Amino acid sequence: MKPKIFVKATWFGLLIAGCMNGYSQTITMKAAFDSSSILIGDQVKLRMEFDQPPKAVFLLPVFNDTITGQIKIVKSFPPDTVKSGDHLHIRKEYLVTSFDSGSHRVPPIAFPFQIGQLKDTLHSSELVIKVNSLPVDTTKDFRDVKPPLKAPVTLAEIWPYLLIGFGICCIVILVIWYFMVYRKKDKIAGFKKNLEPPHIIALRELDSLRGEKIWQTGKQKLYYTRLTEIIRVYIEQRFGIYALEMTSDEILQALNVILLEEKASIELLRNMFFTADWVKFAKGNPLPDENEISMLNAYQFVNNTKPVASTIEASTENQTESNQ
Repeated sequence: MKPKIFVKATWFGLLIAGCMNGYSQTITMKAAFDSSSILIGDQVKLRMEFDQPPKAVFLLPVFNDTITGQIKIVKSFPPDTVKSGDHLHIRKEYLVTSFDSGSHRVPPIAFPFQIGQLKDTLHSSELVIKVNSLPVDTTKDFRDVKPPLKAPVTLAEIWPYLLIGFGICCIVILVIWYFMVYRKKDKIAGFKKNLEPPHIIALRELDSLRGEKIWQTGKQKLYYTRLTEIIRVYIEQRFGIYALEMTSDEILQALNVILLEEKASIELLRNMFFTADWVKFAKGNPLPDENEISMLNAYQFVNNTKPVASTIEASTENQTESNQ
């Protein structure tokens, strides 16, 4: 019986070996770099290919971030599988680089596979890649490192500065508006607090302006600016309209409603405003007589529109009696 058992075992082993030999003849694999040499820092592909016969299962090798200590993996591409008949052609690629010059060897790569209950491993041949350093021309002089290039300025970079500039402009405009409007109102309030009647103040200011002899020195624009300001303040205090913030035409329209019986006084004021606007805005140069006439028109307008004398005297007498 023992010889029979030995014969059967021998035939079974030969059968298995024959099957393995048949599969090994149909299993092919290879691994290679796209180039055998590169410059330091350049990139090259490591390509692994093998044919998988029916009922065979291959396990792809797993690398982390390096193939060896000197060869670094830049990118791992997914496997590419093509079916040809009963076989599968599988290709796996890695993009690698190296920053160490010299010849670097990659040991044979193991490819485990399984056919039914049988497991085995195939190995690729040893790979070699040469990493060349950059050639240095020692005959040339050393030079400074080039400065960085200036990139064009984008809108995203200057947008914060535009916002800051816009904010500053708004603040400046608000400050100017405050001084032009509220300071004038403060000045008007100062006139209101004065116990003297508006026409008394206006006539005194006209006397002062006339005594300064401004237009005689060639400062006609200043002369008419002062003259119209005195009359505007008087109108605002006397009739309660915002003359300092109105144009000449607006003041005349408002007075036409208030002074229905004083058309001649309004005409005096119209002539004075016309000459003043001509000098201030059109750079006109009136004759000396016209300057005097404008002053006389201002005097006449104030005298014609001041409160009735009896009313003022009565209020003065009442104030005197109360003081006593």
